[in-house]
Amino acid sequence: MFCPTCGRDNSIERKFCASCGTNLEAVSQALSASDDDFFTKIDSGLDHFLARYAEHVFKNAPSNAAEQRIAKSWQVLGQSVLTSIVDLLLFTLMWNVIPLRFLLLVISTPVRLVTQRGRPQKHTMSGGRRAPDLPEAAPQQWLDGSIESVTEHTTVILADSERPNPRK
Repeated sequence: MFCPTCGRDNSIERKFCASCGTNLEAVSQALSASDDDFFTKIDSGLDHFLARYAEHVFKNAPSNAAEQRIAKSWQVLGQSVLTSIVDLLLFTLMWNVIPLRFLLLVISTPVRLVTQRGRPQKHTMSGGRRAPDLPEAAPQQWLDGSIESVTEHTTVILADSERPNPRK
């Protein structure tokens, strides 16, 4: 297709002109002057809707719906039918798995709670991680006598530091 603005020949797949950026899709629609009737608009809308539905199974479904060919419409319809079959199978599977999980929780919860209360509590740190088990300190490692705390006699030490230094 030739660009009406700059005259460059672009391929049919391009939506915009490679040299000037003119919207070739709008130009193509204006030149074709295809006034879509009501049924064509509904057909196109349904194709886009079904393609969006089939997108989670068939990744290329929306690009197929963009093409206004009957073969692509049939392909999108087939993809949406297969997607609904897959969804139905998954729904059936989940309809059976969820009640089974519920029953297992109802039966196992009292037993698990009793066994957890019977075990000694392990201390955990924030974030759910388990605190490391530290070995007990040997008695000979402790210092004999009392050690002054950091805050003891601070006013006395400050008073000593405020005295003028005779060496100056």
